[in-house]
Amino acid sequence: MMGAGGIRTLEVSTMQVILRAFVWDFSLETMPSTFRRFREEWGLDGISFVVSNPSKLLFLPNAEGAKLRYADEGAVCFRPEKSWYAGLPVMPAASELCGRHNPLKEATERAKAAGLRVSAIVSCCYNPLLGKLHPELTVQNALGQRLLHLLCPANPVVREFLVCMVGDLVTNYPLDAVELEDLGYLTLTRVRDLVTDLMITPAADHLLSRCFCEHCYRTASERGIEIERVRFFVQTELEQFFIAPTELTQLPLEWDLWEGLIEGEARKVIHMRMDIVSSLLALLVGQIAHKHDKRVHVEGHLLPASLWQYGIDRHKLRELAHAVEVDAKEVAPDRLPPYLLLNRQVFGNQTELWVQLHPSERFVPNRQAFLSQVRACKEQKVDGVVIVGYGSLRRQNWDWVKEAVALLKS
Repeated sequence: MMGAGGIRTLEVSTMQVILRAFVWDFSLETMPSTFRRFREEWGLDGISFVVSNPSKLLFLPNAEGAKLRYADEGAVCFRPEKSWYAGLPVMPAASELCGRHNPLKEATERAKAAGLRVSAIVSCCYNPLLGKLHPELTVQNALGQRLLHLLCPANPVVREFLVCMVGDLVTNYPLDAVELEDLGYLTLTRVRDLVTDLMITPAADHLLSRCFCEHCYRTASERGIEIERVRFFVQTELEQFFIAPTELTQLPLEWDLWEGLIEGEARKVIHMRMDIVSSLLALLVGQIAHKHDKRVHVEGHLLPASLWQYGIDRHKLRELAHAVEVDAKEVAPDRLPPYLLLNRQVFGNQTELWVQLHPSERFVPNRQAFLSQVRACKEQKVDGVVIVGYGSLRRQNWDWVKEAVALLKS
């Protein structure tokens, strides 16, 4: 069945429950039995594997191998097929944890054999490892400094690299879907170990992270935007912010306020960045969905009106993605329904709504609070729930997962 934008709509059951995990959570020997247990005893529909290491240190107390794993942040858990990256100056860096194996290949094949749907989670524009190796691919802010953990979505090498990487994944691994995270113009505070004595407000973070690299400059100039004027404005605001909090950096990040800055030039830049990110998403969807008939899930936000801050056009997102995933792990159960209703109103029935939950006391007070979140998802008739944190949970919290699946499936 064809959906809007010419995307073939891939049918799934009414309520899907997926477990998110690292390949490092499982040993090769026990994968078959573990994945069968997920399917037959837990009632899970699928499993999604994180493709790149999100941190320098992973603490996985219930992993079937080492509990502490050190790895380069941004290194991947698969062996890239070099032919996909021919002619590019970059390719994914395989994690040293891989050894001589291809962990993603082993895990996805065994999960598929157990009857689970399988997806891979790709971090698009957050990659500290690649940024350090190739600073020319990263965001350059108004102060002229490179944010080495953030790749610029306007950079043609970054765009081609991401298209090649998802092509590599959907071609060589038995995936049903690809989940795209960190898509767009991210912010300075996306880095996990930022150290500063400044109170970085959302507005200051936004100003610190806006890209003025040669590719963004060129695109702006081609559109007749006074980009140097915009850069000077942002630079001046930041220099004042370093001395004392300014009025602008204390204001909320609201479209109606920010689009009117610099006599309308800011509005032009916002639209330019949304076009850049939308075209990148279209390229990725073309590779994943059009060429390989796989589903595309894109990371959204509980407040979809804020997506413009990252360069995401929610109308294009609705048109291109099969599903939007929102992270609700820290939302109180009684506050969750309005957020879900808001996303439904924005994306309608054209795009599925999936919710990420984390069954841990780190994010919710107790088991009952977690199950109340689950009930809210069921009552709002979301299309899927992603349970996050498998290997890092206490084993007693696995019972929370089983109860959640039973509740959602009842």
